[in-house]
Amino acid sequence: NIWQGSFPYGSTAADGFHGIAPVMAFPSNSYGLYSMVGNVWEWTSDAFPSQNPHEQHMTLKGGSFIDSIDGAFNHKATVVTRMGNTADSGSYNTGFRCASGVGGGGRAPQPDQAQMQKILEEGGVEALQEFLGDKASVMTPKQLEAMQSARKQAQQQEL
Repeated sequence: NIWQGSFPYGSTAADGFHGIAPVMAFPSNSYGLYSMVGNVWEWTSDAFPSQNPHEQHMTLKGGSFIDSIDGAFNHKATVVTRMGNTADSGSYNTGFRCASGVGGGGRAPQPDQAQMQKILEEGGVEALQEFLGDKASVMTPKQLEAMQSARKQAQQQEL
């Protein structure tokens, strides 16, 4: 659900809605999700960079019903469009997503640096790799240098 017509005066409501459309008013995407683009900006729990150190901005994504598909006015409504706003801000064209189901949600917590340092000191690189599992690749400075050197040589051979 995006703006149709001449902005800001001529909304044709060609899709049947002037403003917010009800959930499931349009078909779902290939993942079974509704309204991932347009309709309302979706609040997320991710921080958004702010030039004012005294304000914490949160990320909104997807665009809204007053945005355009090509970015000719306001914002370009796409799945990758992002903007920030303070958490105490609200508007008719913002909302949030409710989801239920199995798994997912949020990010995995970062490993505790002090704990990793202790594991490294007591058991070495192999112990740290075992602790991290397949989430990360642990290597010594010499291994890192060798990998970077090999990449550099491969890039030079491509030229």
